[in-house]
Amino acid sequence: MNKHIVQTAFWIAIILTVATTSMAANFSYEDTTQGVKLAKRSGAIFELEINKVEIKPGLSEIQKKNARVQTAVRTSPVISEILSLEQLRALYKEAGAKYGIDWRLIEAVHQVESGKSGSTCKSSYAGATGPMQFLPSTFRVYAEPGSNICDLRSSIFAAANLLARAGASSGDIDSALFSYNHSLAYVRLVKSVMESIRV
Repeated sequence: MNKHIVQTAFWIAIILTVATTSMAANFSYEDTTQGVKLAKRSGAIFELEINKVEIKPGLSEIQKKNARVQTAVRTSPVISEILSLEQLRALYKEAGAKYGIDWRLIEAVHQVESGKSGSTCKSSYAGATGPMQFLPSTFRVYAEPGSNICDLRSSIFAAANLLARAGASSGDIDSALFSYNHSLAYVRLVKSVMESIRV
């Protein structure tokens, strides 16, 4: 039985070797300046071209995306001037009053998320954007219809809405912050910033 298996394997190997040699004889190979061309001599049934890869200096895809975002920020109707602390706090207090939460919580989130940015619309590695670092899908849920994610006022009010609905309006700040960013370290950091705010 084993002898028959060995003989069969031997003949299969011979047939494959002959077939491979025969096929190789039917192909031509051409190295061109455009790339590599492989074609069957008899009948030209198919042709395969592999173009050379040319590396050109320029911007990466991430750099291009950031440039597009910056262009959109410069041309969009958002708050672009640097606001004073009093002006920022007026926004925090207005949003806090509307949604029934402590305005210092909003200020602390803004501080941790973007250093109280109001003039840029930077994106994080995770795709969060704007002064309050929202994912676009989350922003659409909590913002007023037609709001701009890069607009400081819109972002602050959307953040206040999210925090209120996640528990801050009933005093559960921990749950609200954990909903904003699923990290206990984040919750502790924002609370410590909030407690440090003196009025």
